[in-house]
Amino acid sequence: MQKLSHQQSGNLGEVLALAKLNSLGIAAYASPDGAPGHDLIAIVDGTAHSIEVKTRQFLKRPTEISRWPVDMSTKGDADFFLFVELDLRTLSPTFYLLTNDQAHATHRVSNGLGNCYPSHVRKAAVANDFTPLLTEGELQAPA
Repeated sequence: MQKLSHQQSGNLGEVLALAKLNSLGIAAYASPDGAPGHDLIAIVDGTAHSIEVKTRQFLKRPTEISRWPVDMSTKGDADFFLFVELDLRTLSPTFYLLTNDQAHATHRVSNGLGNCYPSHVRKAAVANDFTPLLTEGELQAPA
């Protein structure tokens, strides 16, 4: 087994995120490939929220993921960031939903590249918890 290309894993992550949101009863829509803006739009209580989806894949363990590249200069205004850990053995995603403020707090720039690091993301969000979106971003800090 080998890893998917970055574009393949990104597209798969977006489709899985869309399916997850829809399965939770959230009306969500994907932006067309190459369109400006963010990857998904979710409608909660009549309000549209933009979601930037970042996917990384692993073959054996999540620690293979060293970073989620994020260009905050072009994507930093998203309402939410959804970081996806994709287990290629089972195609099982683990989702980490961060508010804009949380994503900015986990973001680091090194050698001109911007990244959100998994250890910081995992501390900021509970796996598979979509409460921040359902409560329109009012998140209690995880215990």
